[in-house]
Amino acid sequence: MNWYLVWIIGFLLLLLVISVVATTRVKSADGYVMADFRLGFFPICGSVIATVTGSAALIGGAGKGFEMGLSYNITGVAYASFTIAAVLLLGPVIRRLRLYTVPELFARRFGKVAALIPALIVGLLYMTPTFGMQLVGMGAILASITDLTVFWGILAGFVVTLAFTLVGGMPSVAWTDAIQTFVILAGVIITLIMGINYVGGIGTIIESTPADHFSFTSIGGIELLNWFLIFGPFYIVWQTTWQRLTAAKSDRVGIWAVVIGFAVSVLIGAAAIVIGIASLQMFPADTMPDVIYTSFIAEIFHGSIGGLLMVSLLAALLTGATSFLLSGAINISKDIYQGWVNPRATDDQILTVSRISVAAMAVIGLGIALVIKDIIAIYQVALSFTATTLVMPVLAAMFWKRATKRGVVWSMIAAMAVSLLWRFGGQPFGIHEILPGLITSAIVLIAVSLATRHSDDEVVVAYYHAYRAGELRTHGVDEEPDAAGDVPAGTSTATATSAGPAAAGQAAAPKAEVAADARPARTAEAASPDGQQQRTQVE
Repeated sequence: MNWYLVWIIGFLLLLLVISVVATTRVKSADGYVMADFRLGFFPICGSVIATVTGSAALIGGAGKGFEMGLSYNITGVAYASFTIAAVLLLGPVIRRLRLYTVPELFARRFGKVAALIPALIVGLLYMTPTFGMQLVGMGAILASITDLTVFWGILAGFVVTLAFTLVGGMPSVAWTDAIQTFVILAGVIITLIMGINYVGGIGTIIESTPADHFSFTSIGGIELLNWFLIFGPFYIVWQTTWQRLTAAKSDRVGIWAVVIGFAVSVLIGAAAIVIGIASLQMFPADTMPDVIYTSFIAEIFHGSIGGLLMVSLLAALLTGATSFLLSGAINISKDIYQGWVNPRATDDQILTVSRISVAAMAVIGLGIALVIKDIIAIYQVALSFTATTLVMPVLAAMFWKRATKRGVVWSMIAAMAVSLLWRFGGQPFGIHEILPGLITSAIVLIAVSLATRHSDDEVVVAYYHAYRAGELRTHGVDEEPDAAGDVPAGTSTATATSAGPAAAGQAAAPKAEVAADARPARTAEAASPDGQQQRTQVE
């Protein structure tokens, strides 16, 4: 009996049942992509863990542990520290804004033109390649336990993932992620304990492994900085985290589910690295890193147990794939279709476009999967170029009221150009392109913003400071009743009482009290007895 197939078929049948149940609850676009904003702690925390511990963490982590040793833990330290700090600081603001996507923040603050570049970057440069990366992992697993070639394994993974995501959307993704978290945790723990025992115990590993594999700084300061920056700043703008926060039923649930989820993910990633180190006792040094994890399982476990462990890995990959597809589809349906093609789109139209987007991205990701040779390499590129273009503008939207649309747009263009030149120039001084890209983004954003005026379609506000001052209002996110003085979407408190012709004065910065789901508004100085009050006039 092929136990691998038994476990995998059983796992897929379970997912099918969950998807069918979930699809009966999907009645709207919000239900499909955000689970109607009512997810609890368990599905969000589980979804975070299952998504973070995908192919990069397990397959890639074990491979890098095999190659680099403990120093690869710098990546876990980076993404956990940046994410936890960002969520604790900005999580309530993201929820109050009720953001579906990162580009939506750009559209509200800087106008929809400024949001187009982030939408393309997140949807195509990050989400689609990382979906393909998960397919590569699935293909490798299926090829190692069946008679399928890697090509047909990738194709099978593509079909299963696409069908699962199309049917259930966020409700099925979040709940299956949560269930799969237990499978992933069990798989990694069993593999770690049994694997160490199989190779002779911790003492044998320490004696037989090169000493530099146990040194956190063996790769040198520059390389540590490179890995820290590759896996750190990006997670400030990781759209998957933003969506999980927004989909939560309360601030407390969303924030703590994400924080605990990332903390657990770091431990799982560290375990995968140790598994890679233990594998040095079993495989030649020239073994391909991406096959270390699966080969380790196949070598030491009988199929009845190995099948469960392979399912744990397959669960991690499927989880990542579905989350990336769904997240990227929101960029296309909300940021591009509703933002540019059909601003008056109905809920049914957005739901249809979301599902079409899932299918289109899956096909492109399949093409990428068929040419990927190195999982970590493609992930580095996706992380670094997304971070260099988006991190500084997002921080500006949150903290710097003086930032202008021109400053943001030119900072993204300049950061991308410098990063490309630095990469194709051979990465001078051994420094990864993300560092010069981030520096360029910051300098250009500040310089151009100081040299230009705010555009008419900007809402001039620093969202974090507005939130801290109690001036950022929205409806329908928190359970708390609307506070006195809350104003309709797209207005400030001044707007509620402003009058027609007098409100059409010269451009000036608006008062930093805005509704979170505001449309882009232009600023105007309203006529008043003292001539001092500034107001926002909604277009």
